[in-house]
Amino acid sequence: MNTWNIMIHELRRLFRSRSMLLNMFLLPLVLIFLLGASLSGVVGVKEGDEIEPVRVAIVNSTDGGAEASAMVTAFLEAPEVKDVIIAQKAESREAAESGLRTGKYAYAVIVPSDFDSEVQRGESAQLEFILGKNHTDNLVAGTAFDNFLNTLNYKQSAAVTLGPEALAVTPVSAETEAVVLGDLNNGGKTYTASQFYAASMLMMFLLYSGLTVTGSLFSEKENHTLFRINSMPVKSSELFIGKMLGVGLVSILQCLAIILLSDWLFGVYWGNRPGLLLLFCLLMIIASMTLSIVFCLFSKTATSATNIINVLTVVMTFASGGMAPLPDSWVNSIGAFTVNHWAQQAIIRMMLHSGLKQILPNLWVMCLICAVLLCVMTVSYRKVGYHE
Repeated sequence: MNTWNIMIHELRRLFRSRSMLLNMFLLPLVLIFLLGASLSGVVGVKEGDEIEPVRVAIVNSTDGGAEASAMVTAFLEAPEVKDVIIAQKAESREAAESGLRTGKYAYAVIVPSDFDSEVQRGESAQLEFILGKNHTDNLVAGTAFDNFLNTLNYKQSAAVTLGPEALAVTPVSAETEAVVLGDLNNGGKTYTASQFYAASMLMMFLLYSGLTVTGSLFSEKENHTLFRINSMPVKSSELFIGKMLGVGLVSILQCLAIILLSDWLFGVYWGNRPGLLLLFCLLMIIASMTLSIVFCLFSKTATSATNIINVLTVVMTFASGGMAPLPDSWVNSIGAFTVNHWAQQAIIRMMLHSGLKQILPNLWVMCLICAVLLCVMTVSYRKVGYHE
């Protein structure tokens, strides 16, 4: 009963503080808006670029006025190929090379004179490619023609069993899209700068919730009320746990406010796993509070404990890549030793609709961190205690 009374008293004391309300509820939303708006072109996964059509010189090495390859012509006439390839006939190899140097063409293809007959005889389909100056154009055109050749050569395997007539039934055309540009992240989703900084600021301010615990514990000492409370029929553990519960409930409300208001005001999408998101936030609150209490118990003044927590929060947020874009090698090595790294990466994966198997390792690490910090806090409390 004493624990609940202390918790309720702590909640009343915290909600009477205007500075606490501003710092815990308003400031995170302001930072999310400012950082998300100003760094929208720097942070976040960009949408896939559109494929620009590539001008390709087609050189038919015909002998004695033979017609051009019907297979290559059918391939180039396919609607999906026309979206990425602009075929332009070149009179000779020299003309194609000259066009590549002047920029008239971006890519060139030399078609052998007996290309169709070789394919129909079951032989390997081969074309000669001349690359241009632009790497992207080379990649797009090369992908399209490689897809064409791979389809032909795949059908050669049918000729081994069914005979060459299997290839001559119908001309080869593009059955699938020649080039598809997609996202490598899970589910094809992307995250914006607002989403990135919403996750980052949420983790940082949950870390700062430890300062509230520190201020609450030291306030009883500095106001000389702890001695009077201990003279009453109230155990030190009840006072200690009551204050932790009060601050913990405020931190949970802070977390819900940041998530709901950022979604409503700025359109921040938090992913498709709300239960798992709240679980990570709860684990982050536990880690922050236990870590702050350990420093609080071994610090002689509130100023020293506050300074340590402030520096530690800033360093961990920066090392985990939460303040500025950092190389992945840094974030995955140095950042892995920070508490908020594991929760922040999990939240971003939720935003990208990652599978549960990709998120569970972060969850186990966070559970392990919280378990270790709880043990350290328990040992520290039994050794030092909470008294004047």
